Amino acid sequence: MILGITGGKGGTGKTVLAVNIAIAFSKMGKKVTYLDCDVDCPAAHILFGAKLENENEIKSFLPSINEEKCMKCGKCVETCQFNALYQIKGEKPSLVESLCSGCKACKVACPFGAIEDNEKTIGWTYKTEKYGIELFSGKLRPSDPLSEKMVEEVKERAFKEGKGEMFIVDTSAGAHCQVVRALEGCDMAVAVTEPTLFGIHDLKVISEVLGKLKIPYETAVNRSTISERKLENTSLEIPYDRDMINCYVEGIPIVEKLPEHGISKKISEFAGRLLK
Repeated sequence: MILGITGGKGGTGKTVLAVNIAIAFSKMGKKVTYLDCDVDCPAAHILFGAKLENENEIKSFLPSINEEKCMKCGKCVETCQFNALYQIKGEKPSLVESLCSGCKACKVACPFGAIEDNEKTIGWTYKTEKYGIELFSGKLRPSDPLSEKMVEEVKERAFKEGKGEMFIVDTSAGAHCQVVRALEGCDMAVAVTEPTLFGIHDLKVISEVLGKLKIPYETAVNRSTISERKLENTSLEIPYDRDMINCYVEGIPIVEKLPEHGISKKISEFAGRLLK
């Protein structure tokens, strides 16, 4: 089973809930593999109280222009959709490395074979373990545009090396390409929100994305007591709670530290229903 944990709005507690669901599954005897696919700001390891370990460097294609072969025709510049190549009249093309997507379109377009292979580091993937749960995560190199590729790298490593029977895919917030790439292949999802105007608006957005991907989902409302607004068709409501905050600050999930707490029981019961 591949379960996506997602949400349109940032700061709703999506990762907090995902980590606690993972531990709940583990306590039920399930082998759990956790994927932190928020490669711009990976944080699941912090909530697990774990360190990023077993680093793999991820590289991508970067064009190198052979000056002897280059006829300054500009075909590569015309082909580049990301404007990573530019050309001053009469000069050979120049590259803005931070804009390069590594698609190799410039190499295919060059009629003189002047574009040769080079590479750049776009980020790193990691594998660690805590509470018997495998954790795979990725970190995008600052300013690099290839967040979707890094998500793919995290998923590829996790599904290749992971031994879980339950895979939890924790996406970044929003409804952009990186989120879609993370959700692809999920059997079902949990959309996490909060009872605010922004939370309700962004829940609608991510619901539309899940609908287009044909992924069935449940809705979880975190900090449900901060507002009198009630959302329809919610499967889990977690109240604003001081114990939950203290566990968050300490970096120990509430399901692990306080398994008999009301919130822990709610999350565990919800996790159990997801298995049915």
